[in-house]
Order: sequence, then structure tokens, then C-alpha cells
Amino acid sequence: MSLYDQLSPEGKTLLREAHGFLRKGYDPVTHLVSVDSEGSFHIGIRESMYYALSLMILDREWDTVEAVTRAVLALQMDAPGEVFHGAFRHSPSEPAPAAGVLDAARLGTDGRYFADLAWERTTSRFSRLLESRPELSGRSGEIEALLHQALTESVPVAWDSYEPNTREFILMCLAMLLEHEGGRLPKALTEEIARSARLGMEGAVARSLSGFTPLNTNILCMHIFLLDYFGRRLGNEEWTALALTDAEAMLRQYREYHACAEFNSPTYCGVDLSTLGFVRRYSPRPELVRLADELEEGIWQDVAEFYNPAMRNFCGPYSRAYELDCAVHTCFYDLMYLGLGESLFPWHPFSVESVCNPLLLLGDVRIPEAVRPALFEDKQDVRLRHSFRELSERGDPRRNNALCTATGWISPRLMTGALAGSENPSYQLHPLVIFWRSGEALGTVSLHRCLPDGRMQHMRTVLFNGQADRNRLTMDVEARVTRDVDVFFEIFCPGLDPEQLRESCWTLPGLTVRLSARAPRPEIRRVDEHTLRVVYPARQEDPASLRMHFDLEAELT
Repeated sequence: MSLYDQLSPEGKTLLREAHGFLRKGYDPVTHLVSVDSEGSFHIGIRESMYYALSLMILDREWDTVEAVTRAVLALQMDAPGEVFHGAFRHSPSEPAPAAGVLDAARLGTDGRYFADLAWERTTSRFSRLLESRPELSGRSGEIEALLHQALTESVPVAWDSYEPNTREFILMCLAMLLEHEGGRLPKALTEEIARSARLGMEGAVARSLSGFTPLNTNILCMHIFLLDYFGRRLGNEEWTALALTDAEAMLRQYREYHACAEFNSPTYCGVDLSTLGFVRRYSPRPELVRLADELEEGIWQDVAEFYNPAMRNFCGPYSRAYELDCAVHTCFYDLMYLGLGESLFPWHPFSVESVCNPLLLLGDVRIPEAVRPALFEDKQDVRLRHSFRELSERGDPRRNNALCTATGWISPRLMTGALAGSENPSYQLHPLVIFWRSGEALGTVSLHRCLPDGRMQHMRTVLFNGQADRNRLTMDVEARVTRDVDVFFEIFCPGLDPEQLRESCWTLPGLTVRLSARAPRPEIRRVDEHTLRVVYPARQEDPASLRMHFDLEAELT
């Protein structure tokens, strides 16, 4: 029986949707897939491998599977001793990172942290010097961009000059090609895949053992599976031993607060849950499967706690998330559709993450029976409180796991959430959120910080301490920064009118927010037709502006 025939009706639907989308972006010249990101097309090597997997499952166009795989393998970097060894460039035109200038083993995690800190202070000072030069007015952004380009072309900088996490996603796809290709690929290519897997695992293991760039939960889940899978496939007992060691350590950390480091993260929980199903399906090691099963069930319990069926969304706050609306940037609804079946959960909008479904379908998606009722039952006046240790990827490695407390409140048409204790510099942090229903539309309010020019980058030491209690929220913000920043509330809802936003009261479609703030006078900025920002400037020349306090009361209208 073919892989496609083994899929459930829901699985076949998800595969056809992903395959159809990816096929539109396939270039028969480069043999890579391009995807649309915020209005611009770029080559996606992950998406390219997902397309190859979709063809493998459909058992068609094996020449294309071969061509795509070779094109992706050609982008892998074989650079022993470098931090990017075994990682992949994003496209043929992307240069490889600078080699021979960074000895990660000698630099260590402390050295990496202080180098990051020195660079941030240097760029902050550089920015202020530019502001003091009137003749350069209007060109400061361009000049700063050149300085940043010089850095990333001279020194390998994670997530700027190379992407450390793509390695695990590609290796997952390569594992599935080796597992399921059934001899349809040439022997030479399967040998190339095995070699690529070995290079990738060498780099991944070096990264994990050094701690140079920490592994988030979703990457760690994949890393554990890959250690076990390729350790057995390639005969490396060190990797298979590390798989069990890492899984045990991960589970111990989870058990401390019944929470992952990216707690209540709609963007990443879907990847966590789908990857743990791969351990169950493909690993013959009962002890590893038991660990994965316990972690998987625990994450589903956490999901059920913060999930609101009436809004089909998670209540905040979010330690990491790209979008507040789960229909936009998560595979969670694909998991629900696949795990519950169309009769119980027919809703599966195609999102940014739905492209990964050809991979997701090859795992074993399982939603525990004990959790299922909470995914459907109405939640009326439910208070939430959950502690967890976060992971600050670019924080001080000796204290990058601050103890945080998430509080929230759920009702059918209104949700609130706030986070206390976070030191996470990630731009994906959402420390305060409000959801409400305005007719059929979903409205949101969220708190963020950015540079005055709007760049949302990792920003060290902007601290948030908040609490949500039903429809009331409080938030203290402390900007321990060396440059100017903007703290802002982003409001999304169709029908927004900036004239209805006053300093002490926002009259929104279907919601009134009364606001008391000890903060600089705000500025209202329109982002697009449905999005406004209420911006509070934190400026170095005004020390009082670096500490802000907000009290909010949200009431449905």
C-alpha cells in the first residue's frame, strides 16, 4: 500500500492542499520552491524539501524528487570546526558565512554573550553619533545597515549570516526520504543524503554540546529524534546515547513547572507535538518512546488549559509567537483536523506553516482522550495562572532561564493575558494581549517594543511585569537599554478609527478599553487598514520615560 493510501481522508486533504501550494512556487530551472513572504518572493529550502516529500508520498515525479533533493544538498556547508558546519544556505545566491574568524570552542558561551553585548553597545553609540551629525540626516538608517552588513559579512552571526535551525528541519525531511523512498532514488543520491545527514548531525551535536546557540523546544524535539534515527541508521552509538540523555534532561526540565521554555506558544507547540509523534512511530527504543509520550501528553494538557474553543485561539500571554491569530502562522489547526477528524473539527485554514504538512503527516499525530473535552467545552470566567522557565536565546548564558508567571482569563467573547518576570529579548514576545469578538471578526491588542525606526529585533533588557485578572490588566515596563526604543500597543480589528483613541479611553468596534498610564504622551500611528499603534517613546535623554506603568480595563460593548 502506498504512503498516500495509508493516509486518513483528512491527511489526504492536507497533503493535496500543501502540494498544490508548493507546486505553484516550484522552479524547474533551479529545482527549488519560492514562497511569498509579506509581498516578496524568496527561495525556501524547507519548502523545497516539503515539496519533495509531497511527491514521494504521492509516488510521482521521482526525477523531480531527485532534482530538488540535490539542489538542497548543494546548499549545505561543509565546514568542520565552524559554528555553521552542516547548516544550509537559503539560496544559491546567498554567500557562505565568513570562515576562520570565530573559534566557538575557545570563545565559549560567555564570550559569545559579551561579544553580542559589546556589539549592541557599539551600534547604540554609533546610532547616537549619527544623530549628532546633521549633515547625515536622513541617511542614518542606510549607514547603520551598512555597518550591520559589514559585521555579518565578517563574522558568522546566528540568524543574521546563517540560520542554525533550518538544519534540523532539513534533516527531518532527509530522514523521511531515506525511510520511505523504497529504492526509487539512485543509490548515489541515497549515499549523498546519508553523507549530508552525517555533516548536519556533526554540526547539530557540536551546537548542542557547546550551548553556543541554545536550542528552543521545537528544535530540541527534532534534535532528539534525529540523534536516535541517524545514530541507528549511520551506526553512531554516541548519538543514540545522547538522544536518551537529552530526552531525559528535557523531561526533567518540563516536569519542574509542567511547562516548556516556549510556554503557551501557538507558533511552536504544533512543531513540538508533531515531532514527538515521529519518535513514537519510528524509534524501536521503548525508553525513548515513553519519555516522548509523557512530554507529548503534558504539552497537550497545557494547550487545553489555555485554548478557547469559542475563539479557536489560545489565551495569552505568549513567550514566543509570530501572529496572535492561530489561523495565520501555526500548524496547530492542521494537527487538530488530523487528530480529531473532520466530523469533530472541520476547520483547517491554510496558514504559513501548512506547507510543512507533507512532513507532519509522516509522524503519528495523537490527541490524548483525556484532553479532547477541553478542546470543545465552553470556558466561562476561567482564570489561568502558570509558571515556567523561559529561554532567552541571546541572554546571559548563566541566567537565561528566568522564572516567569503567565496569568490569563477566558470567556467566550473576551480573553486577556499578561506575563511577569520575562527577560526574553525576542521580538516574538507578547507580554500583554487582549482578544475579543467584534461580530464575526477577531480583534486583538498586544504590547511590544521596537526601535524608533520600527525594526522589531532582539532587544536586550526591556523588562515586562504584568498580571491579568478577568478584564483588568496591569503592566510595568522597564527599558534598561542603551538606545532609544518605542513601547507600543498594537490594535487590530476591522473598522478601527484613530479618532476614537484617546489617552485614557480607546473606543474600538465591540470593545472599550479604559487606560491609565504613567508614561510619555503617546502617538497614534496607522499601520494598515485594520491596524493601529499607540506608541510611547522611551528616550535616553528622559530617564523617567524608561519606566512605564499601565492599567487597562477591557469591556465588551
